[in-house]
Amino acid sequence: MLQSIVSFAADSALNQWIVSEYWLWPVLEIFHFIGLSLLFGGLIVIDLRLAGYFRILNPSATHKLLPLVLIGFTLNFITGILFFYGDPATYAYNAVFQLKMMLILLAGLNAMLYYWKLHPVMNAWNADTISPPIAKAVAYTSLSVWTIVLLCGRLIPFIGEYSGSGN
Repeated sequence: MLQSIVSFAADSALNQWIVSEYWLWPVLEIFHFIGLSLLFGGLIVIDLRLAGYFRILNPSATHKLLPLVLIGFTLNFITGILFFYGDPATYAYNAVFQLKMMLILLAGLNAMLYYWKLHPVMNAWNADTISPPIAKAVAYTSLSVWTIVLLCGRLIPFIGEYSGSGN
């Protein structure tokens, strides 16, 4: 199945466009970095407050950063797909890339936990509210997972294929 995905992407017009335009990859890198800055920058404030730091901030006020976080994630999602299309074999068979994708899935599950369990009750919190254990767990999980995702992204060019690629 993985080979089918790689073949589909490698044979696509999108791949040909990405490969043929020398300026496109650096522009994608710039937008990926901007997206990362919005995503991670917003999450640092949200998660640290959720964990009980920056108690001067009203926890519900950090919700105003969520649109920036979502814009950042969307930028990274789009540019990430374009990166994959631009060099599908390098990404598909890279163990660090696969770990990164699994961690992004874990971060999504953690975000759903935040949305279902914490978001509804945070409007009642104020600066004096002590973060409950579930809030701290969600916050520290988010910070840890996204930090490792960032590190994995930086390691992709330096880590080769895993042995199960068949190459």
